[in-house]
Amino acid sequence: MQQKQLSIVPPAARATRPLHFPKLLRERYNLLVPRQEDGLIVLAIYQKVRSGTIERTFPERIIVETIKQVYTELGMSSARGEETQKYDETLHRLLRHFLDKNIEEKTYQLSTYAENFCDLLEKEVHTAINPSQIQKTFNDLVLLLGRKLESIDDFRHWYHTQFFKNKNDISSQLRALQNQIEETVDQLNDLVKNEYDNFREMLIGCEALLDKIKEQADKLSSAFSSKDDIKQLLDDANLGEVYEYREMKREVRSFFKDIEHRLINVSHTIDRIKPKINKLYNDFEKREFDRKIESFLLYLFKNSSSKFYRTKKLKDRKVHEVDVFLPKNIAQKEVYSDRSRITSIDYLQLLDPPPVNAAVLDFDEDDLALQAEVRRQQIARDKRIEEWFNVICNDLTKKKKINFGDYYYKILAKDNDYEAAVKEATLVLKEFSKKEEFEVTVTEEFVLDPKQPNIGIWKMQIKNIAS
Repeated sequence: MQQKQLSIVPPAARATRPLHFPKLLRERYNLLVPRQEDGLIVLAIYQKVRSGTIERTFPERIIVETIKQVYTELGMSSARGEETQKYDETLHRLLRHFLDKNIEEKTYQLSTYAENFCDLLEKEVHTAINPSQIQKTFNDLVLLLGRKLESIDDFRHWYHTQFFKNKNDISSQLRALQNQIEETVDQLNDLVKNEYDNFREMLIGCEALLDKIKEQADKLSSAFSSKDDIKQLLDDANLGEVYEYREMKREVRSFFKDIEHRLINVSHTIDRIKPKINKLYNDFEKREFDRKIESFLLYLFKNSSSKFYRTKKLKDRKVHEVDVFLPKNIAQKEVYSDRSRITSIDYLQLLDPPPVNAAVLDFDEDDLALQAEVRRQQIARDKRIEEWFNVICNDLTKKKKINFGDYYYKILAKDNDYEAAVKEATLVLKEFSKKEEFEVTVTEEFVLDPKQPNIGIWKMQIKNIAS
């Protein structure tokens, strides 16, 4: 988790961060991150200022009233003698980062840090999922990036003012989606644990909410598709030699990769919940059926009557025969069965099964030998392709940059296998294109070899940009 937090810090911010930052944070953490009661007090003042209930600058009386209100709501009221001391301690804590005091006018106002804190809280709690807005944000990112790849200064400006500025809004959409799923799961767990009279209606509501979340996830996934255009623009830029560009590019790709994983997790979570909802429906219907059967039997037991008929002597015991009378509103039906027809079984003549003749298969020895030889050649070719790939990887580690065309013609010269050379090109392009530490560039410029006048290959360069 710590690594992920560090990865979203801009390179410029990392360069200016003091080395003793962790120590400062440990010392001032409890002041920067308020207690529950302090945070609620600041948020209450912030809402009063924004609604116009109080002015932007306010007297100490407003703070004391807000403290008293929040403490009462939290059940933290104290004896009268202790209240003044508690209010003074709270005000002293808030003055460190959340309140600014005007000594001459004896008034207070929320600090910029407090306003940003409250704004962040409200955005986190009330973020509405808006795929169309995210689509517009990505379109702007793509459009502006296309104009900011001429120099590292332009790209740096795009990174800080566009990408880094909007990534929190993009992430908040996913967090809002995940929060909706968690709330739905909590509702389902509550349904399972408790008996509700409107169980079916609540279950239908949960399923409808889940379908809506799925629809929103699909729309967000579609809106995020523009990230592929951003990746392509970054790959095609001529700034790969600049270390700062590679660092910021890695940050952008890492962020998009995280988005993809979180969207996949949302879909997987929904896929896991759906069968559980179906099971709840089945359990509910079965439970309703069992409840009806139970009610019916209880009704019969309470409303039926019986009358002694006679005592019948059997060989070793006595049997008391009793007539049972069902309730008048339940009709009795006579059931007739002919037991002799049920128990009669016709004689079947069981015969021995006919003998099975084993089929004799003829094998073409020459064709089997040919197939075995083709398979051996294929295994040998795959082994050579793997060996050449290892050679290319080792050379990339040493040279940092290679032209694949050189290896292509070496394979043709040494192995005399055109198919192996083509498969090697495909393997190199596939493996190195998906690795962030390598950059693959293909241009429509033919690389030729005098020894192979009838064969050509486009120029493909691979760079090791990790170091």
